[in-house]
Amino acid sequence: MTQCRHAGQPDPICPISKSTCPGMCIYSDIMETINIGIGVCNTENKTIVFRNRLFLEIFSGSIVPDDYDAFSALLMPEAGGRTADQYPNAAEHIHINDRILGFSVYRAAEKFVWIFVRDITDKQRLESIAEAVNASTNIGYIFSGVRHEIGNPINSMKVALSVLKDNLDEYPREMVLKYINRTLDDIGRVEYLLQTLKNFNIYETQKIVNFDLFAFMERFLALSRDDFRQNGIDLSCENNSGAAWVRGDARALQQVLLNIMTNSADALEGRDDASIHVSISSSAHTVEITVMDNGCGIPEEQQKELFKPFFTSKAKGTGLGLVISRKMLAHMGGVIAVESCANLGTTVRIVLPAGDSHG
Repeated sequence: MTQCRHAGQPDPICPISKSTCPGMCIYSDIMETINIGIGVCNTENKTIVFRNRLFLEIFSGSIVPDDYDAFSALLMPEAGGRTADQYPNAAEHIHINDRILGFSVYRAAEKFVWIFVRDITDKQRLESIAEAVNASTNIGYIFSGVRHEIGNPINSMKVALSVLKDNLDEYPREMVLKYINRTLDDIGRVEYLLQTLKNFNIYETQKIVNFDLFAFMERFLALSRDDFRQNGIDLSCENNSGAAWVRGDARALQQVLLNIMTNSADALEGRDDASIHVSISSSAHTVEITVMDNGCGIPEEQQKELFKPFFTSKAKGTGLGLVISRKMLAHMGGVIAVESCANLGTTVRIVLPAGDSHG
């Protein structure tokens, strides 16, 4: 066993067992071999009482190993003023020089804070590349929907304004307002179509808000319905929960649904009775979106690989759609699950936090 670096300090309470430090640490050797940087700080005495080998390597050349103030300012501001139940215990990341470090901070005892850290530079870069490739793959699909839908409101505005121009001196005020409101509604449709293009700014931070999911689905499906119909796919939507408000980012959710429904369309190729059914249901704290198709399904041996980057069974697939979808949903506090049977179809379930129509 290794001599504990915490031994010899006044009132040496072990930050792991929370009992009096025995001097020889039974945990130190284990933590030295773990593939994650571990540091333990005493926020009362403002000292670093433990650092494993990887922790020292990660911060080598950036911060002096015993510089509590530097670590505190960088990784755990306000740590000394928080109680155990106030600490978020959430994964965060920081940039140091040309590297990206992912870390989590936990209050393990009354005065001890644990820091777990990893170098995630390569992982973050790979995800950025994956998002860029996936966006490039789907951009044609989005523009196809925009092309089909943008013509109708523009033609409607042109007709309404032409009628007003020819009859401006004859129509009563109520009729003029009717045509103006109709034009404004069509402008709103065009604005929504243009807003969808923002999905392809992969570096844009999600904006988490409350929004009406059923109204969102109606607008989203309006973009897709013609394309699916032209490919012989019947697209339907059912709301089983009345008003369903969710908390999330509507643009990110649209990208997720686009990924899922594109997969469904590919699985339905060649089917005579091809269909995609979307349903919405809710509980006290969550809202579930279910996308079900009757396509070729996914063989059981492939299902465990679905969320691995670049795994795909499609000749022109990237294997990135579901990976990115899960990441986007995680940012919203949501989850995704896939159930499938070969030759019977696939069901994808998305669960999001319930929202508030008043906030």
